[in-house]
Amino acid sequence: MHHEQSPVPGHPYENPLAHLRDEQRRLQLLLQRKTSPSETSRVAEQLDELGQQIASRLADNERSGRSLPITRLSRSLVLSPLEVSLVTVLLLAETSSEARSLLSPHLPSGMAQGTVAHYLDILGPDEASQRALLSALSPSGTLRRHGLVFLAPDSGWAPTTPLLFQRVKLSDRLVSFLHGEERPPTHALPHGVSLFVGQRTLGQLTLPTGLADRLRDALDECAQPLLSDSDGSVLPPLCLTGLRRSGRKSLLSALLPGRPLVVLSASSLQRGEAALVQTVQAALAEAAIAQGVLYISSAELLGDLDPALFEQLRRMLLGSRVRVVLAADGPIDALWTRLPELLRVDIPMPDRATQTALWNHLLPVDMLQERGFDVRALANSYSLPAGAIWRCVSEMVRTARLDGSKQPTLTMSAAREAVRKQLGNRFGDLAQLVSISLSWEDLVLPPESMERVLEIVAYARYREQLLGKWGFERKLPYGRSISVLLAGAPGTGKTMVAALVAKEIGLELFRVNVARVIERFAGETEKNLARIFDEAKRQQVALLFDEADTLFGRRLDVRSSQDRYANMAVSFLLQAVESHDGVLILTTNNEKLLDDAFRRRLRFRIALPLPSEHERARLWESMLPTDTPLADGIDFLQLAQEFDLSGGAIKNAVVRAALRALAQGGVVTIDLLRRCAKLECEEMGILVATESDAGDLDEDELETETHE
Repeated sequence: MHHEQSPVPGHPYENPLAHLRDEQRRLQLLLQRKTSPSETSRVAEQLDELGQQIASRLADNERSGRSLPITRLSRSLVLSPLEVSLVTVLLLAETSSEARSLLSPHLPSGMAQGTVAHYLDILGPDEASQRALLSALSPSGTLRRHGLVFLAPDSGWAPTTPLLFQRVKLSDRLVSFLHGEERPPTHALPHGVSLFVGQRTLGQLTLPTGLADRLRDALDECAQPLLSDSDGSVLPPLCLTGLRRSGRKSLLSALLPGRPLVVLSASSLQRGEAALVQTVQAALAEAAIAQGVLYISSAELLGDLDPALFEQLRRMLLGSRVRVVLAADGPIDALWTRLPELLRVDIPMPDRATQTALWNHLLPVDMLQERGFDVRALANSYSLPAGAIWRCVSEMVRTARLDGSKQPTLTMSAAREAVRKQLGNRFGDLAQLVSISLSWEDLVLPPESMERVLEIVAYARYREQLLGKWGFERKLPYGRSISVLLAGAPGTGKTMVAALVAKEIGLELFRVNVARVIERFAGETEKNLARIFDEAKRQQVALLFDEADTLFGRRLDVRSSQDRYANMAVSFLLQAVESHDGVLILTTNNEKLLDDAFRRRLRFRIALPLPSEHERARLWESMLPTDTPLADGIDFLQLAQEFDLSGGAIKNAVVRAALRALAQGGVVTIDLLRRCAKLECEEMGILVATESDAGDLDEDELETETHE
């Protein structure tokens, strides 16, 4: 058989194929050594000479900055020369028809793949080499642990196939990499695995002071082995805790330039042992091939894995020779108990100044901004991690450019919409969004009550300066929250005030579903409340507790276990209110029912009285939209004098009157308003004396007229 003359040593290989041609010559010599014992000395000299030539050329590739994939893999996993030889021979056996022709005579009859014993015979000239190769092909060996080499049983053996007689194969991903495919096609990665390559340097990131140094120190500490055993060094995994989209991947990539992150979602590891092993091995293989980092997201879910599954995962991670970094978005107590080797670093939420700097840094300088566009207002209204701010800016820019205008402009409304999309809503059925189309002009309150409501807005706007620069944070005993109690009879506008305050501050308002929060099982109420407060902090929204005395009522004398559980819920709420940093609004019809400790801890307590006669007249008039046809001469003051109603009852009466006017095909008259006001009074049990109801439209007539 004719073979090419050996290339002149001292020149780097042009590509992986050129290197494989030399490796095929080495394979031929290895087989010749096996079949021609009389020529052992001569073949050994040729093998030594060829080995030196190959090593020299690979070193030249390194020096020229064009290292071959096999060299990078060997460096990444600290492979032995014997392991490298095994990989190259397997690669030739699977991809070169000429190499297969060389190997075929040495394979057992009818077998397409070589076995462990087969490759021991070729690559292990002595007992020590064979023991090393057996160790390399054991389940704990580097190549198998990282999913680069697989062994398959032989059906001729039962019940199990001995290691020596198992068939050997390279992973498909490793084959493509060794042939020069640096990045795998996206569809080739298993479910739950993806690649992240950072695009920004450390200098391009806006970070809290000291965070980069703290994480760099932790990475250095994780590079120190915990112990060494027959399987090699055990590196402690690093866990980064913080909110989702806090920029952990970007920061990690900036600290480890040139090392991609192989991202493995922990949620994809709960489908049984076989699926877990396959997915983790694929991720480890990609991290080893790319000389990257295995980055496990949502790592708090690992603490919920079945014990047997977790132990399997633990052995795979701790025995790996690639760097492993976990990222947890939630509590990691269960994970830490199971994996005490974990080194934890908390990634804090950026402070307001850092968030403002992030907005300014990421906003494009070549786009217009509407008048009043203020990133400080965004940073003060919404607390967002770095990644979420980046996504908000991307969404805003895309929306502005798709608007079709000649000069795309960034607007505050688009910014708030982008923020809402990033925050999402995980309250489920525990709380619902409160929407309002009314404005301050629609709110009718006594001047002293309105002044106190506007004081809440002022506190929200100047809270940072008041507590920080002016030093009042040291003087206020119950934290930084904006906690408000609105007390008053039904219909006095408590919910409307809450919605307007939240709207003015720039926050969405979520009404807590008290019926869903309170559970009859011990501890469940506290879990629901914890979820509500955690989600409110994450989304930076205001919370509204209607009829707050249901939850915040006085603690009871303990006469039963139910009383004890109720008191526990109240105590939990007390702690939650103290530690909450956001906007909390409570409404009640009877302030005396609230626990005294709550009332002391609420920063604002405002009583909303029933409207006076003059205020009722304003309410009657303001409740009627300008588009509603009205009869001439409606005396709103007369209606206010005749009916002592709350604002809510007046609104109901106005809507009923408008409906009747539509059904009759007429306009809203004072008689219709008077009759509907009387109906509201009767439904509330209030007796009033009014003019005759002659000519009133009964309910049957109303229904008939409406259908017509």
